[in-house]
Amino acid sequence: MVTGIQRSRLADQAYELLKERILTRQLLPGQRLSVPAIAQELELSRSPVREAVQRLVQEGLGTERPHSGAVVASADLPALVDLYLVRAELEGLAARLAVESGDDRLVTDLEAIQDGHDQAHADGARSRMIRADVEFHARVLRAAGNPELARMLEPVLQRMLLAMLEAERGWPLQAMAEHREFIAAVRTGDPVAARERMVEHVLRVRSDMEAKLRQERAEPAAPEGAS
Repeated sequence: MVTGIQRSRLADQAYELLKERILTRQLLPGQRLSVPAIAQELELSRSPVREAVQRLVQEGLGTERPHSGAVVASADLPALVDLYLVRAELEGLAARLAVESGDDRLVTDLEAIQDGHDQAHADGARSRMIRADVEFHARVLRAAGNPELARMLEPVLQRMLLAMLEAERGWPLQAMAEHREFIAAVRTGDPVAARERMVEHVLRVRSDMEAKLRQERAEPAAPEGAS
């Protein structure tokens, strides 16, 4: 049996294992998420594995293909560019509400998360960097204390994993600096400044994706038969 799989809440543990493989590129975009094969490898029944795979699909890390089942999702840049425009507005609102909430642990928690992000970058641990980035934004959303906003924004935060997986190698340094700028704005207790820093951060990422998309569209198609 694969190390790390316990017998309690098998679906959750299978999900975490598969998600980690996606984040570390052990599972690549387009690779099949075969329930029978995964269940056999993990020595589990198909039911918890099927639940884990469906959760990946629901969160945008997997996608269903007709007649072949689920595969690891690839980044759809045009869709992500549109999504990040929506994300900027939602996260800007979350940032403002988080400061207005008076959450006295917010700055301390964000600094701790960012310290972990910095350490993961120093260690070259890409999956830990991605998880820390997601947790940073999730902590702001929790501080906002608005269930309707959370319902809309949580799926967006999950889908941004694909953008980070496809991002250029320089993205962590920019993100870490912008996170520190956001923490500084939160520390001042200024909800307007916090909103501005968050919106700027998200729109900068969107601008990077737009540039990559323009580059891809400008590149000539490979000649037929080229490797």
